[in-house]
Amino acid sequence: MNRFTVFNLLWKNTEKGDNKRLAKQKFPDDLIEDCNIPYVDDGNRYHLLDVYYPEVSDKAFLPVVIDVHGGGWMYGDKELNKNYNLHIARRGYVVFSISYRLVPTVTVAQQIQDVFAALKKIDSLMDCYPCDRSRVMITGDSAGGQLAGFASVINESEELQRIFSVESNSLHFDCAGLVSPVAYMDVPFPIGVYTRSCLGKDYKSQLWGSYMNFGDLLKYAQLPPYFLVTSSGDFLAKTQTRRAYEDLKKIGADVEYMYWDKTDGKHLEHVFSVLYPDSEPACKTIDAMLDFFNNKCDEKKDAANV
Repeated sequence: MNRFTVFNLLWKNTEKGDNKRLAKQKFPDDLIEDCNIPYVDDGNRYHLLDVYYPEVSDKAFLPVVIDVHGGGWMYGDKELNKNYNLHIARRGYVVFSISYRLVPTVTVAQQIQDVFAALKKIDSLMDCYPCDRSRVMITGDSAGGQLAGFASVINESEELQRIFSVESNSLHFDCAGLVSPVAYMDVPFPIGVYTRSCLGKDYKSQLWGSYMNFGDLLKYAQLPPYFLVTSSGDFLAKTQTRRAYEDLKKIGADVEYMYWDKTDGKHLEHVFSVLYPDSEPACKTIDAMLDFFNNKCDEKKDAANV
């Protein structure tokens, strides 16, 4: 039995739990949904994206959130984050939610290429929806936090686009929101046993192989402001999220770090705000992230008008 067989068995148990959790949740039903749009026309179910937004007048334009789901690079699709994204859309946003191909069919580098293929399609779709191009954010949780975090930097660097073999687009990220990002993959035991497996056997020989820790990218681009969140019960990514915060602070990046300690005597779990978006801690977290986005966009607009 190889390690991917073991990993897949673990994710099968996670899938059962997620299906039960989602079946119990109430999804907002007062939003417009445009689902299963191909961003690569190859019939692959993982090359699809959804769009969610509230009904607005013809002249209204809404800020945009592009979300990348988690799942350890090996599991899930955009449906995992649908309820979370609907809750964001309900607050007055156009939300694009993307799927991407999974390990071991592809490597994480190829998943980054999928994300950029989706960004190129989203760029072409913006004018079909009430999108404000001057307010575009990217978000992601867990493995999706890694993919979103990498995309937020690679998108601003021609050199990194060459290294990761991705296509450029005309989108500019005004902010990034990373929920418990597992953004450091080339690391030692114990988590490195899993994360390095997702990079592929020969990753060290690849051009991108030396750039699989978030901190390795930061010198290559002018960065957007970042909102990072984790919790005391986040055993998977608490340390990694803190490391990302410290690396961003070292280079003087604009970053806010939200840490939840025990709440009502309980530790909040990994990506709690995505799993239970209508819970009180999740609502406070989502509101804080969106307030951060709005404030930073307003600051940028005010600076441009001076």
